Amino acid sequence: MRDFSQLCFDFTASPVWTPFQSVRDLEPVEPPESGEEAALEGRDDDLEALAREWLLALELPGGARLVTVTWNARLRSTAGYARYPKWEIELNPLLRDFEGQVERTLKHELAHLIAYHRSGRRRIEPHGREWRQACVDLGIAGEKAHHRLPLPRKAVERKLAYACPACRTVVHRVRKFRRPTACLHCCNRHAGGRYDGRFRLALVTGA
Repeated sequence: MRDFSQLCFDFTASPVWTPFQSVRDLEPVEPPESGEEAALEGRDDDLEALAREWLLALELPGGARLVTVTWNARLRSTAGYARYPKWEIELNPLLRDFEGQVERTLKHELAHLIAYHRSGRRRIEPHGREWRQACVDLGIAGEKAHHRLPLPRKAVERKLAYACPACRTVVHRVRKFRRPTACLHCCNRHAGGRYDGRFRLALVTGA
């Protein structure tokens, strides 16, 4: 059985109660933030619906079922990011500050997913002809590979260098490749766009 003889109650820190005659005397509660201001991160149902509409118009119902669009406040200089085959798109919330750039960036990233889907297992350039054709299909013909928006930039030193054993092309990286990666130019030229171990990039500096 518990012994409550040592309990001590201190009422000196009790809250101060202010009497009021009516609920009208109470301070008004601050209204909640609007959905647009509050949704700095997380999925955006409206943009996902828009992406699904575009995909269905291009007869890509599988992508329409899978596509997700998320605001990612951790993106700084990057306007958007696309992940395939997950059909995931991330957008920088700062895009809201530039008229028309949310929809255009959404189409830019969606074009990447469409290009990779159409190419199957064939290796393609990230902003090559397949991506450009997807941009045309989405109504943004002439889209540039990189944005020119005044987003905050952070200088990152690329200390790693990889070289192709065949053509000696050098690729600079911030992080090591997580899986074997071959020279895209040589794979396209000599292996029909498929991965070929003969052209695997080798780390030459920054080991």
